[in-house]
Amino acid sequence: MNAASAEALSLTGASVYDINAGGVYVGNGWDTTGANGAANLYLLATPNDASSFINSGNGATTSLNQDLSSPGSYTFYFRADGGGFNWPTSSAGLNLFFNGANNTPGVSAYVPFNAVHPTVAAYGNNSLGINGGDVLAANSLSFSVGNTTLTLSNFTLFDYAHPAVPNAVPDLVGVYDNTPNHLADYSGSFTVNVSAVPEPGQWAMMAGGIGLLAAMRRRKQAGK
Repeated sequence: MNAASAEALSLTGASVYDINAGGVYVGNGWDTTGANGAANLYLLATPNDASSFINSGNGATTSLNQDLSSPGSYTFYFRADGGGFNWPTSSAGLNLFFNGANNTPGVSAYVPFNAVHPTVAAYGNNSLGINGGDVLAANSLSFSVGNTTLTLSNFTLFDYAHPAVPNAVPDLVGVYDNTPNHLADYSGSFTVNVSAVPEPGQWAMMAGGIGLLAAMRRRKQAGK
């Protein structure tokens, strides 16, 4: 029996932003696309490891294209420059963009700021987008393409005054580049789970295999 194969799925954008007590985006945040007014968001494969940055480029040239086509669980860590001040917001938001649709998020969520094990909820109001300006958040924790579904299972954001894991190293990035600037970072992570439903032909093969196993078991029991 063959395992289900996933559709082509790439993470091509991410933005992190602030939400006030009323659940409204307040205009502060970072994203993975340069050449706009937002500060840069940098993703890492390993927390605190500057050699594991996933984004390419700095300044206006930074971009993101991370393949997620294989089923499994993926955790991404991120850093963003705090600018030396804290924003007085109660919640943090996250938009994820897929397959080049960088003005329409596929997943949008919010959590309490500085919470180690927050409950992740879907977010559907206006929020920070990629390529500048606001977008309407997806109001969903899942995104599907073809037979493949991606689901957000975790998201955290810590400001620089609360150096919880994974913010053990205070300064990895600047406002627009992935080099230290002597100002402590905001940090966090998110985890997505990718699953692929077997196609009809694969279901038939699986059913046939189960039927064959059942027949062999019956024959074995009859021969006793």
